[in-house]
Amino acid sequence: MSEPAHEMSPLEDARSLIRGSVDLDPAPGQKVRAALLEMGREGDFGRLGEAAEWLANWQHRFPPRIENPVLAVFASSHGLQSEGVSLSSPQDTRAHVDALREGKAPLSAIATQAGAAIRVFDLAIDQPTPSIAEGPAMTERECAATIAYGFEATEEKPDLLALAVSGAGVGTAAAAIACALYGGAPDYWVRPDNQSTADLVERRVDVVSRALTLHRGHLSDPLQVLRFLGGRELAACVGAIIAARHQGIPVVLDGFATTIAAAVVHSVDPKAISHCIASHVTRRPAHEAAVERLGLQPLLQLEFQTGGGLGSATAIGLLKTACAPFIAEPAEGKAT
Repeated sequence: MSEPAHEMSPLEDARSLIRGSVDLDPAPGQKVRAALLEMGREGDFGRLGEAAEWLANWQHRFPPRIENPVLAVFASSHGLQSEGVSLSSPQDTRAHVDALREGKAPLSAIATQAGAAIRVFDLAIDQPTPSIAEGPAMTERECAATIAYGFEATEEKPDLLALAVSGAGVGTAAAAIACALYGGAPDYWVRPDNQSTADLVERRVDVVSRALTLHRGHLSDPLQVLRFLGGRELAACVGAIIAARHQGIPVVLDGFATTIAAAVVHSVDPKAISHCIASHVTRRPAHEAAVERLGLQPLLQLEFQTGGGLGSATAIGLLKTACAPFIAEPAEGKAT
């Protein structure tokens, strides 16, 4: 009698997409470099020149331009928040989401100034995921479905996608993922910023330690790390990053959590985040450590206390500036 066929994990589709090849024609970026050399000497435009070349390559067109940027904000909540690891609550997340939708949040004004549309994705804010110190954050099917839901961030075909997350406890969940992916002691990834009290840091380290111990037999695969230790907003970010790469949409990462979402993708295949750029580094030491692990160089040094979309929204304006020297160039259209 033949052995019964093993059912494929629901996460295998995501893994295949991460590892799937994407044709990248270097010609648009080469044209950017040639055009800049006609305007000055090698390196005169510094990081702006590098950003313009990156944009052209991933938009598959010359000149690069940003006409339809989108800031995608993924919002959820975590059961681990009940253990006192967060300065905010699910109610705060709900209030922030409502303010964004009504255009009353500071982030709304920054996005408007940058000419970006905000899309807010409510990932069951009122239904926290289980505490990762007590069980998996998501089932395989829930994780796979949430990754797929993140594809919707590219639905309006933006020419630049900026990412942000909102959710009480997301920083601790991201620290747990980082610890599982990169090793080291939990307190390395939960290193405090200047807002965190010693008691708060201790509780975060305790939750991460307990979660890593509980799930230690399931953390060899990055996508399983995501489902056991992450949350819906992180899974949706992973989906947005995957979809953007296959659709030729450059991605701007924001704070620690979105960087760790990119780290999950990077851990499956390092080439799969070459369309991503780090907008800034917060004052959280673990954020800088994560950016370094991904081999990224932040565009800006703004010393924001947290992420939440401030950095990625601000970076949109800078990237528009990077496109400005080519305004007079005739558009060649996006390659198919």
